[in-house]
This record gives sequence, structure tokens and C-alpha cells, in this order.
Amino acid sequence: MRKLLKLLMSRFSVVYVLILFQLFVLLLSVFAISRNYAFISAIFWLLSFVMILGIINKHTNPAVKLTWALLIALVPVFGCMLYIVFGSAKLRRKEQAVLLKHAELTGRIYETEDSAIDKLEKIDIHGASQSFYITNATAIPLYEEEFTQYFSSGESFFETLVQELKKAEKYIFIEYFIIQHGIMWDTILDILRDKKAQGVDVRVIYDDVGSVAALPYGYAEKLSKSGIPCVSFNPYRPALRTILHNRDHRKICVIDGRTAFTGGINLADEYINCVNRFGHWKDSAIMLKGRAAFCFTLAFLELWNMYRNSDSDYNVFRPDLSGAASAVSASSASPTNPADSKTCAFVQPYIDSPLDDELTGEQVFLNIINQSAEYLYITTPYLIIDNELSTALCLAAKRNVDVRIITPFIPDKWLVHEMTRSYYYELVAGGVRIYEYTPGFMHAKNMVSDDLTATVGTFNMDYRSLYHHFECGVWLYNSSVIKDIKADFLKTLDVCREITPEYLDQTNVAKRLVRSLFKIFAPLL
Repeated sequence: MRKLLKLLMSRFSVVYVLILFQLFVLLLSVFAISRNYAFISAIFWLLSFVMILGIINKHTNPAVKLTWALLIALVPVFGCMLYIVFGSAKLRRKEQAVLLKHAELTGRIYETEDSAIDKLEKIDIHGASQSFYITNATAIPLYEEEFTQYFSSGESFFETLVQELKKAEKYIFIEYFIIQHGIMWDTILDILRDKKAQGVDVRVIYDDVGSVAALPYGYAEKLSKSGIPCVSFNPYRPALRTILHNRDHRKICVIDGRTAFTGGINLADEYINCVNRFGHWKDSAIMLKGRAAFCFTLAFLELWNMYRNSDSDYNVFRPDLSGAASAVSASSASPTNPADSKTCAFVQPYIDSPLDDELTGEQVFLNIINQSAEYLYITTPYLIIDNELSTALCLAAKRNVDVRIITPFIPDKWLVHEMTRSYYYELVAGGVRIYEYTPGFMHAKNMVSDDLTATVGTFNMDYRSLYHHFECGVWLYNSSVIKDIKADFLKTLDVCREITPEYLDQTNVAKRLVRSLFKIFAPLL
């Protein structure tokens, strides 16, 4: 009874009761307008026509435009209201302006690495074209001979993260979609407090909606008052339009500008399998050491200064890497896990913002898919993709590329899982081999191809990640760590079941119809 009362009084419950209440009011308003006020209903019909014209001329994915236009045409009043609430929802204009200003500032600070891109261009023009794209889209350059380490589980990531945090001398910047008290976060928090007492600059960003069920209301203020400056990104307000869009889905920990972590792992106990929510939690992350790590410092500061505006000179955070080569070499001889230490040929971080029209994450994926020749292995928790990605995957398979994708068997969200499964039919028919991770939930977000190129990051293969969220990742070329990513994929296949055409044929008609219906509205979620 006490647990039930606690759940009902939690911020999570209050938030979603408010959302349901607003949906009820919205539906009631639509019904009242349609039934009692014919002239207002006529205005909505006219407004729907204008909205459809605006949507068609909008610079966005055709599937998104078509779905919204269809919905508004079928139910004009309700469709117009839904579009006003969901369709155009972004950060407030003031926040957008501040963020774009700081993005411009960081774009001028990235070090140019002409020698690296010149060298890659001589080795592989296709690899260089990917790098050119990332630089043109994000201003982040290519780096040569940076140290990387791949983590195939939350447990191995957490162990190394703790060790690296204890080495911090100047600053620790932490930015995660989800933070939740437990073994993982409490251990990290103790280290942050110790480092703060030693004079280290410690800062934390978490997404307010991502952590709505994990942290109490006002946690950012509470943590700040305790001595660790903290910001909750895009704070929840009791309005529908703040829920789905423009969330900070990035996972970044950067230490002294020399060491950075990113990947799929949030700071909560299920990610290190201390809590069993959906079976075994399979995830991945990557660590960078050297010049590329500073890119994540700048990415963090862009969002931080949108709220605090405390840093006018980002160069003060630039590490002295005059002895970077020797430092990286020394760090690679870590006594804790020497076998996993790798030196890569080329590495390039990249970030994606929903505030511009550049779909950086999707384009990086498409470039890898389209350039694949022998194999393409993908892990993703969600597979809700647009026509461009679906066509590219099927075309790769038809070029005789071994295309395989692993998704979860046990879902974290039933609706999203059914949407994911609705895409199996066309992909399997197109020659793509799909597997489900039977021990539990697959949350790793990797793509690896031809023993030559790979990406590890925070991007799910769905509309929300690729169109609506702040995301980040690391692109790798000719890196020895790529074989670790491939080996992890092949090992994971041993505990997966393949989704064959025969298996899909056995799906009952009712379930197929439900999935088809879900798929129609997938671009809106």
C-alpha cells in the first residue's frame, strides 16, 4: 500500500495525470466545437487547408509531412489541434537563439586537422567523403591516431568510468538523458563530491523528461545547492508540447578535455544489470583519449551555457596536449584491462541538433550503409525508420552485402516494440536479416561495416532520435577497435533468434493489422 501511494504521488504519476487531463480537455473541446459551433468548425476546415499547404512546403521528411497532412485532412479540427500541440513543438525561441549563438562560437574553436583529412583522402576517397560531410555539418574535424576503447557492457564501462573520474584534475562535465539514484549514480556522485572538494570544476546536465521517473522534482536545484552545479535540460512544464520533442538524449562524460565517454549507457542501475527490468540489459559505449575528447567539452558547454551563460571563453577548457602522444600511450597500458586498449587510425566525433535542418545522424548512417561492400552489422533498441534508411538497407542487401540487425526481444515499451516489428516485413523481404536479443533488452546503438568503418553513439534508429533529439556519436575509420565492435556483434548473435520469412508468415492477421496501423503514425512519434 505504501509503495502504491508513493507511486501515485510521484512526479512521474503527477506529470502523466496532467498530460491525460490535457488530452481529455483537447478531445472535449474538439467535440464541443464540432457539434455546437458550425462557424468555428468551418474556420478549422479553412485552417486545416492552410496548415496542409504549410506542412507540404516544410523542409522535413516526406513521410512526416504526408502523415500530418493525412491526419489533418481526415479529422480537421482534432488534427489541427494535435499539430499545434505536437507538430511544431520546439525549444522556446529565446533558448534556440542562445543555443545557436553558442554553437557558432564552438564552431570557431575546433582545431583544424588538415593533415588527417588529407591523409585519409589519399587512402580512401569514400572514407574521406564521410569525414568531409561530418565536418561540413558539425564543424568537428577528423583526428588521426587517437586512443579509443570499446565497452560491450554497462558493467565494463562503469568500472573504467570510475577509474577515469578519480584521475580528474581540472573539470568533470556529465550530461545524460537519464540519471537515477542507485549503485551507479551514488558511486559517481561520491567521486564528484570528492573532486569538487579538491577544486575540480564539476557540472551535471540531465534531461528533465528522460529522468522524470528517476529523480525527484527540483533535483537540479538541490544538487546545485549541495555544491555541484546542475541543470535540468528543457524542464517539463504542464503542457503537451514539451514532452516528445527536443530532448537531450546525449550521453557524455568528459574529463579534463582529455578523456571522453559516450554511447548508449545512462547513469542508472539497469544499465549495469544491478536491477532487472527487461531481462539482461545489453549496451555499449566508447572512450576517447586525446584531442578528439575536447570536442565533447565543447558540445557540453553549448547546452550548459544555454541555461547558465557562465563561460565567455571556451579556450580556457582546452587541455594542454603537447605531450598527448606519450600520455595516450601511457594510458593505453592500463593495468586493469590491457587487452582492450586500442590505438585507432582515424576518429571523428559528431553531434546532431533538432534546431537545424541537417539530419547528421541519419546521413552518417546512410553513408556507411551505401558504402558497405561485404557486411553491415547494426544494433538498435528501436527500428522505426524512414523510407531513405529502409531503401538503403534493402539495396545494400540486394548488392549482396551481409546486412544484419539486432533488436530487443523483451521490450521496454510495448507500443514502440510493435512499431519496430512492423518494419520487419519489408526489410526481411528485401534481404535484410533481423535478429532479436532473447536474453532481454538490446540498447546498444552501433553500426559496423567491412572491418573498416563503424559508429558508436546515442542515436536510435527511429524518428525521435534522428529528427527530434539532441544526439552525439563517434565515427571510426580503420580503427583496431572496430574488430571489437564486430566481435561483440557476432558473439551476441549466439543468443539471438532470427526473424525468418516463415516466422513472419505465422503472425496472425489481427496482429498484422495492428502493426500496420501503428506504422502509419510512426513518423509522428
